[in-house]
Amino acid sequence: MSFAAVLRHSALGFAVLLVGLCAGALPAVAQSPGEAGGTVGAGDALRVGGLVQADAYLGRTGGPNDGFRARSARLRLGGQAEGLSYVVQTDFTSSSALLDAYVQLPLASRVRLRGGLFKTPYSAEFLTPRPRIRFAERARVVNALAPNRQAGVQLSGDLTAEARDAQVTATLGAFNGTRGLSTNDNDHLLYLGRLTGAVPLGPGTLDVGASGGYSIDDQATIPNTASSFTGTRLLVQADAQYETERWLVAGALHAADLEHDGPTVPETEAQSPVGYYATAGLNVDDRHQVLARLEGYDPDTPGSSPDDQLVLGYNYDASSVLRVVVNYKASTEDVADGFFTGRLQVAF
Repeated sequence: MSFAAVLRHSALGFAVLLVGLCAGALPAVAQSPGEAGGTVGAGDALRVGGLVQADAYLGRTGGPNDGFRARSARLRLGGQAEGLSYVVQTDFTSSSALLDAYVQLPLASRVRLRGGLFKTPYSAEFLTPRPRIRFAERARVVNALAPNRQAGVQLSGDLTAEARDAQVTATLGAFNGTRGLSTNDNDHLLYLGRLTGAVPLGPGTLDVGASGGYSIDDQATIPNTASSFTGTRLLVQADAQYETERWLVAGALHAADLEHDGPTVPETEAQSPVGYYATAGLNVDDRHQVLARLEGYDPDTPGSSPDDQLVLGYNYDASSVLRVVVNYKASTEDVADGFFTGRLQVAF
């Protein structure tokens, strides 16, 4: 790393430390950011929430220049009445402004039906709302293989009684197989299932989950593959997390089998991307958290090779709505040649 780069990194670290020290006078708040919006009128018929994330980058090489950007600018409307709930969410920084638009109906005391545009039931980290993800960005394998938001329908149910300590939930869904508001690319659907469980264990809680999916695609977009994918897609993943009041450990494995079948590739040519992440974190107190994540992803594309990366993180919850995030990300082959991401986040 050059001397100038070291100076830039040190400057960002000092600036973030200064922000943290200045904000230290604010009262400690144990709430997670973005947990609830503001109620409009009487009851819960309409709740309004929002998210703004402003990022700064320093030390990036071989990619976008150092600078600033508005990472997210979201507005969320939701509510419930007589058991029926709905959500509409937009992101003005996205090429597709509409993120979510769905309704959910309880069919029984522990069964729910959801329809519309929403996150597919795949991967714990993907399903975590953006204001509460631990790092500035999700792990690369999650961004690459999780089917993202899609139009479809899903049925979820609690398999254990409310009185029991352990909680087990199963979710099954059928989706277009294409992201966002894109219409179905053929007469086949993407089928997904997820099983999760949570059980108290010692001083903390153990959460485990597993997901699987299957689809036949016709020029569907899958990140880190060809510009479009035609063929059979099989997805599997498993994740686990153990968290106490003081510390946490979490990890996940993701894999896919992509059987290409199109005019530009030989029939039955296979691609098998695979990846993982492992995270450890320490809550210094109610407001300060330090984290480390080791992640790897192999897209299994011609000319590519597995790439392991290290991400160090610091989160400062100045209040129930304001969070300061600092990440340092680098390849494990040269930890000194990384870059910083600094973020100011307001979520309510």
